[in-house]
Amino acid sequence: MTTTIQAPDSVLAQILRAKLPDATVTALLVYPTLAADLVPVLEQPPLSPDYVLRELEVRFDDVTVLLWRDGQLQAQCPDVDMDYTPTLVEWLIDGDTAYLTVHGLEVINRIKTLPLMDLESLDPLKEEPCNPL
Repeated sequence: MTTTIQAPDSVLAQILRAKLPDATVTALLVYPTLAADLVPVLEQPPLSPDYVLRELEVRFDDVTVLLWRDGQLQAQCPDVDMDYTPTLVEWLIDGDTAYLTVHGLEVINRIKTLPLMDLESLDPLKEEPCNPL
């Protein structure tokens, strides 16, 4: 009897290809640790339309650029050039990945409708988009 053992990267690629387009998988596999961490997240259902979030954190390339908690803007981006295009964009809602793109390709979108949040608390972003609070 012959047993074939697949490399972990090959198994990961197969799992991801069952859920994502090939181009997205290819872009994601450049970050194998992140890709492996996302496998269980891909199984999570979308947030319900009536979900009330307490915290939203937006990250560019694993750096927090916005933190909103309990209706208040806690922090916003460090110095970021206006033409900067992040490789990874991640939205964490209450600590869980709810939205993620790699090179502009959507990997996860659990936000089918925007959860209830006080959007007026984000108004300061319109005036000075990259000043720490």
